[in-house]
Amino acid sequence: MTTVDPDNDIEKLPHIQWNNAATPGPSGCMFPGELTPLECQIAGHPFNGEKQTIGMLICRRTGHVLKPATKAILGEREIAFYENLKNSQDPVVMELKKFVPRYYGTTELRVFNNRTKFLMLKNITKNMAEPCVIDIKIGFRTWDPLATPEKRRTEELKYAESKRTYGFCITGYQVYSVLSGQLRKYDRDYGKQLGVEGVVEALENFLNIIPGKPACRRLVSEILTYLYNIERFFSMQRKYCFYSSSLLVTYDAQHLRQHCPLKDDNPITHSVSKFDKEMISESVPCTPETYQNLSGTNELTFSSRMKKSVSEPVSMPCEQVPDQSSSHNLNADRLCQSDSSQFMHSCTNDVTKDDVPVDKCKWVKVKMIDFTHVFPGENNDLDRNYRDGLRMLIRLLSLFKKSDCVH
Repeated sequence: MTTVDPDNDIEKLPHIQWNNAATPGPSGCMFPGELTPLECQIAGHPFNGEKQTIGMLICRRTGHVLKPATKAILGEREIAFYENLKNSQDPVVMELKKFVPRYYGTTELRVFNNRTKFLMLKNITKNMAEPCVIDIKIGFRTWDPLATPEKRRTEELKYAESKRTYGFCITGYQVYSVLSGQLRKYDRDYGKQLGVEGVVEALENFLNIIPGKPACRRLVSEILTYLYNIERFFSMQRKYCFYSSSLLVTYDAQHLRQHCPLKDDNPITHSVSKFDKEMISESVPCTPETYQNLSGTNELTFSSRMKKSVSEPVSMPCEQVPDQSSSHNLNADRLCQSDSSQFMHSCTNDVTKDDVPVDKCKWVKVKMIDFTHVFPGENNDLDRNYRDGLRMLIRLLSLFKKSDCVH
């Protein structure tokens, strides 16, 4: 918890200040002591002195991530959610705790001369040399029961095509290329422009899939292990409804590079990925026909076949997803039934005597994040909005996994 006495003056708080003459921080921000901006933040507002926006921090000494609770009501709601997880002995809550970053309480800083509270959370990318991180917001519906009509309209316009088709949207990601080591970041403005095929392409990019080649089966299996365990939880729990909550999927590209070597008798088929072509001035256009010519095969790429298989909408009856166009809804129950055995690989979560999850897999992590819009379950029903969006994500990733893989 915070070490600052409530009666202390704000001037005694550690101070993040704005000074255009200073160069250490972004946009003239200066940070105290061992605090620095979180480099792998890929969603939400970053620190900006001119706009006075507050981003996420990391403490170099403890490794804790500091998430700002800048909006009073939403911030206190998320803090209350974490506090309940920390203290509750309810079996549902204790199961949920396995899928959420460990919470260490709150602290306060003076930011732009205002007292600001921060949640202290475990950094799930700790010890990753080249962390690839993607923020995937789950749910066909992202507005909560207290949303005003204006807020509902605003939310329905955000990521509309992706949410209608898949029941989730990509709000941003960063990825290190396994070929070049180059880091690329894609912010929320990029995510808002993604259509049906764009979502698939973004996942390909994030997973470091090389054109004409399948995904690394081990990487996809590790991610699916986490997702299926979370899906199993949402197929049973009736305590909560999650709106506008995300999954943070992370893996270490350095580990992927070392353990999934990119070898082939024909180096042309994998010498330049779609990701790396953006950095080469005289690259061949990345079209299915191009991949066909490069690979020397008459078949369409796995990417093209997968996009076709997921782009045909069907209807989905879902009581908790109102105001959606029926022509774009998906039958997640019909499309996404999976055998749990295919996902049970090495990234399972063991639970200690204190019910704290211990992740066996060190190079892949998946956690649920963002709990400012969590509400009690309604009428003892399942949270189908979250569950069905998660099932669609599982289905997409399973299509990558089902391809013939040489890694």
